[in-house]
Amino acid sequence: MKLICLLTVCCLLFPPVLWAQVEFVQYRFENGTVSSEGTLRDGKPDGYWKTFYSTGQIKTEGNRLNFKLDSTWNFYRETGILERKLQYKEDLKNGTEQVFDENGKLAEQYTNSNNIRNGEARLFYENGQLKKISQFINGKEEGKATEYDTDGRIITLLTYKSGFIYAEERINRYDLQGKRTGVWRDLYADGSLHFEGNWARGMKNGVFKYFNRKGELDKLERYEDDVLVVDEASTAILDIRKEYHANGNLKEVGTYREGKKQGNFRLYDDNGKESGGLLYDNNVLVGEGMIDSLGRRIGDWKLFYPGGELRAKGSYVEGLKEGPWQFYFASGKTEQVGSYRKDLPTGAWKWYFPGGLLHRDEMYRNGKEDGMAIEYDTLGNVFNEGEYISGAKSGLWKLTVNDHTETGNYLDGERDGVWVWYHSNGKKSFEGEFQSGIPVKRHRYWYPNGQVQMTGGYEGGEMDGRWDYYETNGMQALQLYYKEGQVVRINGQKIKLPKESKEEE
Repeated sequence: MKLICLLTVCCLLFPPVLWAQVEFVQYRFENGTVSSEGTLRDGKPDGYWKTFYSTGQIKTEGNRLNFKLDSTWNFYRETGILERKLQYKEDLKNGTEQVFDENGKLAEQYTNSNNIRNGEARLFYENGQLKKISQFINGKEEGKATEYDTDGRIITLLTYKSGFIYAEERINRYDLQGKRTGVWRDLYADGSLHFEGNWARGMKNGVFKYFNRKGELDKLERYEDDVLVVDEASTAILDIRKEYHANGNLKEVGTYREGKKQGNFRLYDDNGKESGGLLYDNNVLVGEGMIDSLGRRIGDWKLFYPGGELRAKGSYVEGLKEGPWQFYFASGKTEQVGSYRKDLPTGAWKWYFPGGLLHRDEMYRNGKEDGMAIEYDTLGNVFNEGEYISGAKSGLWKLTVNDHTETGNYLDGERDGVWVWYHSNGKKSFEGEFQSGIPVKRHRYWYPNGQVQMTGGYEGGEMDGRWDYYETNGMQALQLYYKEGQVVRINGQKIKLPKESKEEE
């Protein structure tokens, strides 16, 4: 009976896990310095452990519970400066993760859940100032994010979808001369918006919105180079209306004019998070997508015809078209396909006929046609092809319209050099020379049977000297002499010009 009681007391005071064989061990590099040390339980690492660099400097330290990583682990650089702190539970990253720069200052901070980043993430400048706040869901940045400058100014508002930037709004920026540029916002002491507007070269330009402390629009002002412009049309305050979900959260906010939807409408989900936007013109939906606080389109958008048919779809950045765009006929068939950069066409663009056949195939750079261009007729035949350089036709071009074909070179968008036209039977219909678009030297025209139709010369872009005109059988029909573009002789007979007659009188 005494033995049984003694065993019971021992079990209560010393759990069975403590009966296991526990020993402190050290492992060493070939040079004799300790590589790691800690306790082994039943031959496996458990409890507090450290690892070291071959120099003897500590590398990692942390605790194991039941042989698994547990609580906070520290990771060090060879210099001895802390590089990372990680919280573990049952061998998985759970809790806070901190990353430090080479000086040991906090640079990044995340929240992990079972080895996956979930929750708030923060990045920091060397001075300790917050650099960025974002949210992670299942290991990827998702939703709203904010970037700050070293002085604490908010400079970028971001929206992420599955780890990719969906929308980006740059605000509160200075130009290279240190002057305000772009969108700026001023806040009340409680963080609510006071006013927002656009600056250029350090001066107010555009419409400025002013809000009261309740968040209601108080007034609008329009500026041009810091000068207030009195313009009732651009600064008239529309009727702002709000709708709410059944749970009381904001559902929709937009402006009305004379009872009709006009301008931008913001949409919110049941949780009060912004979920999209709509654009109306006199109660007609003309666009759908995200809108920033200045009413600029951001992210993916769809545009509509007045009848509701899809007109176009693509993305905006700060109100400017960016990336691939596709335009449609009201029938739903593709009209144009191409890309934009800062609202300017760039790269390959294709146009289609309503029936679906390719109409034009061109290249753009910086908003101008640049590269080879081909144009097709409704039967799929090429009728116009050549090259553009910075928006101007250049080099050899060929145009075919019905039974007419012409070929020649362009220079800076003007005809330059010898041009030749052809009849449908392949015979020449014209040959002449141009300089920067101006006709020069002798020009000749032919009938389809190969017979000369007329021939003559140019001087300074004007018909000059003798011009001969022929019948289809080769017989000369008329002979004219020109001076500075005016006829002075017909078949050798001098004629009086209006100016000469007036002088004689």
